[in-house]
Amino acid sequence: MSEGVNARDVRVAVVPEFARPVVDRITAAKVYPAWTLTPAEWLVVHALIKRSGPDMLAAAAVQAAQRARNGVAHARYFLRAWQALPPAPEPGTIPAAAPTAPARGSNVVPFPAAAERPGRAAQAADWYADLLAEEQ
Repeated sequence: MSEGVNARDVRVAVVPEFARPVVDRITAAKVYPAWTLTPAEWLVVHALIKRSGPDMLAAAAVQAAQRARNGVAHARYFLRAWQALPPAPEPGTIPAAAPTAPARGSNVVPFPAAAERPGRAAQAADWYADLLAEEQ
């Protein structure tokens, strides 16, 4: 602690090996924050990688960067979003399939799929195309 350097002010500019997959995925998405984190922050990042996995952290960081109005200058911006992520599912866990049809005797009427029921803009475009076809 000589020369007036405080241990809490130390920033580590080198990305540790455990964080390299997350940093590489974020960089591949063309998001370039500064990665000068304190050793304590790198410890938090390591725990989050173990809990949620590098894919989930990288996806959350890219989404947060896309929502940021002025861009992301520092990786510290991602820490709060990463801490809110759920744990990664256990290996071999299969997500529950969504029911394809209501149970027999049910009083639930399913909504038609988006492909079966076009939106208003698509309907208007179809009507306009029909009118143009009639004029020709």
